[in-house]
Amino acid sequence: MGGETRIKVAAGMLALVLAVLDSAQAHAATPSEVRYQCDQRQGMVVSRSPEHASVRFLDRTYELERRASSLGERYGSPTAALIIDGVSAVFVAEDRLQLGTCREAFEVAQLR
Repeated sequence: MGGETRIKVAAGMLALVLAVLDSAQAHAATPSEVRYQCDQRQGMVVSRSPEHASVRFLDRTYELERRASSLGERYGSPTAALIIDGVSAVFVAEDRLQLGTCREAFEVAQLR
């Protein structure tokens, strides 16, 4: 293989690696969405980024900001709080009944 061909191959590989890294960074910047199943047969969907979390129920969505915490990841607002620790989450709000501890809801693949 000639020197010019090696440079072209290396440049092509570098462009591919940079494209993959750029795609991974864009994916990491988007909020992740996780479904939780709570006591009392209630469920919630949590979308979060490093700075914010959105907790969605059928009838209401709560917007929370990241807070410093020694207990998992903590998000809060003046009227609500969310703590996530592994697959468990606890959410409390002034206007929401006690949910208890919520666990990540793993969807089971359906056979066709």
